[in-house]
Amino acid sequence: MGKKNNTDLKLGEAVQKSKEEFVLTPEIKSVSINQELLKEITKHSKEAIPKEAIGLLDGIMEKPGEIVIRKIFFVTVGEEYSVTFSDEDFQVFEQTHFCVGWWHSHPGFGLFLSSTDIKTHILSFQMTRPHSVALVVDPTKLDVNGLAEHRFFQVEGNSEDNNFDYKEVASYITR
Repeated sequence: MGKKNNTDLKLGEAVQKSKEEFVLTPEIKSVSINQELLKEITKHSKEAIPKEAIGLLDGIMEKPGEIVIRKIFFVTVGEEYSVTFSDEDFQVFEQTHFCVGWWHSHPGFGLFLSSTDIKTHILSFQMTRPHSVALVVDPTKLDVNGLAEHRFFQVEGNSEDNNFDYKEVASYITR
């Protein structure tokens, strides 16, 4: 497990209009991803440099708190310092069997969730799919197998004080 990073995050009108309070508690203890899938994410991310790439993660809950990624979907390339899902991009959800989260690249600027990433994860994933994880990869930093440096995260916090943190989730690469 990694260190926790504090982020004071205002979620904006989408949550404020709902007036419903919510608490996010990380439910995932570990994520396993096949080396070939991570190579595919690395490939899409490297091709997008200097821009960011984004996609979805499809998988299964093997045991309570343990996700196994079975398939990845590449969705789009964004800008140099940002990437977002468009309404059309969310149609990719229809292709997933069991969406377990999303991935995106941070080429050359580290493995973390920005305030925009946290907002995306909360509103598009973890509020409705508590098991969802966010994977961040840096395709400018490769290991000896040519895989991008990467980390999985979940968000925790509550809407009452609009303070959300992200927590690293343990991950394992399988062959």
